[in-house]
Amino acid sequence: MTCVPTGFKDWRKKTLFMPNEEKIVCFFFKPNFADMVSPFDENHNIFRLSAQDEVIWQMRRDDSNHPPDWWDTLNRHAKEDGLDGARYPFTYMTLKYPDGSTNISPQTGDPPDEAMWTPGCTIWLEGSAYQQYVLDPETGIAKNVTVGRPRPW
Repeated sequence: MTCVPTGFKDWRKKTLFMPNEEKIVCFFFKPNFADMVSPFDENHNIFRLSAQDEVIWQMRRDDSNHPPDWWDTLNRHAKEDGLDGARYPFTYMTLKYPDGSTNISPQTGDPPDEAMWTPGCTIWLEGSAYQQYVLDPETGIAKNVTVGRPRPW
């Protein structure tokens, strides 16, 4: 097993604790003093870690609900703006329970920075590209379930 890329070392994070002492971690914000990571790693910024903080998986995106060249288009637009590529990390992990309730705080409208995942919960991911994904905690595949085209890329 490997470790989380060192560029994420000082990033802020959100954590879902699993029943077996593993955890799913979303590195969601790079403070000014933190290292940069590649566009690929920033767009795949969720990891399942063992109790010893070794990487079990780094999430993979399934964007099959978009045209096959969707990420190519996003990267082209970013490079036209002088960036090194499209950077659309995930920023929220929301748990939806079998009864339909969620772990979103009524005070803030956001999920907490730390939560306990329980069997039967669905992990919803949201980020800075106005897309919604459902994360499979076993495989690390984040399936894009966004309906329609919220942004005209």
